[in-house]
Amino acid sequence: MSNTAILEIVELDDGEIVLRSAETDAEPLLRISFSEEAATLLRQSRFEVAQEMIDHAITRSQLWREESDDQALTATLH
Repeated sequence: MSNTAILEIVELDDGEIVLRSAETDAEPLLRISFSEEAATLLRQSRFEVAQEMIDHAITRSQLWREESDDQALTATLH
């Protein structure tokens, strides 16, 4: 059994951007939604901004910190 979490960032039909497991249909781990004003200002950059926000949150937090050499959890974002 692998300790690797395969995650994906997707934009839903309603414009919400979510981080979710690519392997299950579970609830998203994270949801990002922009106000109408922000969405208008960002236009096509919404997805890239959300990706940067998620990347920053993961790399600057303890979310996927290695607990031991044997049980490290690695995240792969798509």
